Amino acid sequence: MNGGMKDMTNVMSKFLNLGVSLEKVIEMSTIAPAMQIKRPELGHLSVGAVADIAVLRMEHGEFGFLDVRDARLDGTKRLRCELTLREGVVVWDLNGLAAEDWRKVYGRM
Repeated sequence: MNGGMKDMTNVMSKFLNLGVSLEKVIEMSTIAPAMQIKRPELGHLSVGAVADIAVLRMEHGEFGFLDVRDARLDGTKRLRCELTLREGVVVWDLNGLAAEDWRKVYGRM
């Protein structure tokens, strides 16, 4: 897919490059939508909340972001999702951060 909304981190990155602080982007992507859909149990990590967590990496470089009309916004920051946990279980692990080192699994090679 090569459009304006590839994934959530792409949309979040656009806001970062428009000058919105990382803290505000996180708020706009978590608790604010939960409040809009009247699901106050979502969007935060309070005691008793469902433990859905995304570990994000900030990349710096030269990046292009498309909008719905295929116009490009040039930016210098991009968020990447490294790891996602859903109710405490790893469901996405881009670089194997939660995995056992292969040398421990298979022995020295």
